[in-house]
Amino acid sequence: TPSDLLNSMFEFSEKLNALQLSDEEMSLFTAVVLVSADRSGIENVNSVEALQETLIRALRTLIMKNHPNEASIFTKLLLKLPDLRSLNNMHSEELLAFKVHP
Repeated sequence: TPSDLLNSMFEFSEKLNALQLSDEEMSLFTAVVLVSADRSGIENVNSVEALQETLIRALRTLIMKNHPNEASIFTKLLLKLPDLRSLNNMHSEELLAFKVHP
């Protein structure tokens, strides 16, 4: 339902905000999310995977530099990726339901 989606989005946002990422860290995390080889229409999967790996390494390096005593932040961020995928699926289902039932 739309309320489940909104609640899930707010929960995700609160958990992400709790990590207190800098603008640079958030930007790199966003890039990691956007550069995904399993998106439809990708022609050169290997290039996209290589770019994502580079972004992940850069994100890890930045987090280790900015939070030397909090190594778990990087792991927590990577564990957010499946949560984002679930949110995306929920959103897609809501859009499809909306189109079917105006």
